[in-house]
Amino acid sequence: MLKSTSSRISSLPHCPECPRPVRSKWPLSQVRKIMLCAASMLMVLGFLGCGREPDPVRDLSRDLDRYPEYSITVDDLNVEDGFFPDYFMRFRLMTASGQRISGVDTLIYETRTTQWKKVSEEVFARYQHYLGMVVAAKTADGKRTGLQQAHPPGYQYVGNSNYGYWGGGGFWAFYGQYAFMSSMLGGHQIGRADYGEYRRSGDRGRPYFGPNQNGRPAFGTRGTVTQKTKPQFYQRYRQRMSSTGRGFGTRRSATGTSRSGMRRFGK
Repeated sequence: MLKSTSSRISSLPHCPECPRPVRSKWPLSQVRKIMLCAASMLMVLGFLGCGREPDPVRDLSRDLDRYPEYSITVDDLNVEDGFFPDYFMRFRLMTASGQRISGVDTLIYETRTTQWKKVSEEVFARYQHYLGMVVAAKTADGKRTGLQQAHPPGYQYVGNSNYGYWGGGGFWAFYGQYAFMSSMLGGHQIGRADYGEYRRSGDRGRPYFGPNQNGRPAFGTRGTVTQKTKPQFYQRYRQRMSSTGRGFGTRRSATGTSRSGMRRFGK
């Protein structure tokens, strides 16, 4: 017959160097509840953090809303390579403020360019197709537009007789004091059909990249006009392509093809 080798723990010799087990004063069910509550709080904080991704366009819009009119244009994009790439954006701001000149209330327009702003890959992907385009604006009537109605600069003033007129050949002409709006278009002339398509796209809540030219849009990061007005960007783009085989796109691009037919620009 085999003898039992079991013995009670109390019969084991005491080891003075061994730590004694610590018993919790909390019931096991209570400990489980506390752990589940803590895990839930961490998940909620994580979701809140994801929902508060810093977006410079949103921040600039909030700051510029004190002006009767403003527009925010994506002026430049850049990526600095490293183990983790760093993403940067720069914006051109146009604001209008009321001043009384010679007894007449007048809107004075000013433009300025921001410093480079470091952004996350997600934010960069949100705006990477909109180089040279207005991604947020407010007009004198209080109408606001955002990324879903992104458009080339100056289009929001076309058709308003306070800013210009339809000239010969059916093209829009800005008055002399608003000539800077024409310069932002890089020599592109806005025709009636072009303007009509811009209006229809805005009504549908879609961005407008201008008329297609040889299978490419006129504006935006792949635009034929943008390529002429942003030579430094395209120089950096070609350099990055030759050294890394990648452009300035990101892996987080929401869609491979936008509604305008624009393919991903870069990776």
